[in-house]
Amino acid sequence: MQSIDATVFVFAYRLMKESEKIFQPMITSPQQTMQSLCGFPVVHSRQLIYQYAAFYDTVLVQNIIAFSKELSLNGTKGEGVMTAQILEHLHIHRKLMEKAHILNLSADVVEAFLIDESLKMDVLLFKFGADIAALVFDTFHEGDMKQLKNMSEDIKQGLREKCGPDSDLEEQFSETF
Repeated sequence: MQSIDATVFVFAYRLMKESEKIFQPMITSPQQTMQSLCGFPVVHSRQLIYQYAAFYDTVLVQNIIAFSKELSLNGTKGEGVMTAQILEHLHIHRKLMEKAHILNLSADVVEAFLIDESLKMDVLLFKFGADIAALVFDTFHEGDMKQLKNMSEDIKQGLREKCGPDSDLEEQFSETF
């Protein structure tokens, strides 16, 4: 059971690092990102990207839990210690992105918070490193990481779907301002 926990931890860690790598340039240049995805300027690009990053954290949690269940013998095993800690970190990350969205924080402020969260993830990996190295890293195959390969396009497609003037987000912002 410990090897399942370690495998799920590494899967979650890699998904989160890939997500971070994709969202970081979007957070730095939200107007350019949304204009390139939509083909026209999007008024609330920064808030849209923050909101979608928070939403995508929920998608990652669902994928991590599903992966954990797939690995368990009867499909019902709960999270192990390592998985529970990384899911807690993902919950904190989601709350951070929700606050960034609600408070309309600048990219510099959000990047500083994200660097701090990224360091916490690396500390968590270091904490479990010996166990993980012994149990997991050699067990991954390319097929196991299909979601990693598709993540960038999935995120961009999700943001493209928010481009229309009738999106819920645009209505929400126009009512607020």
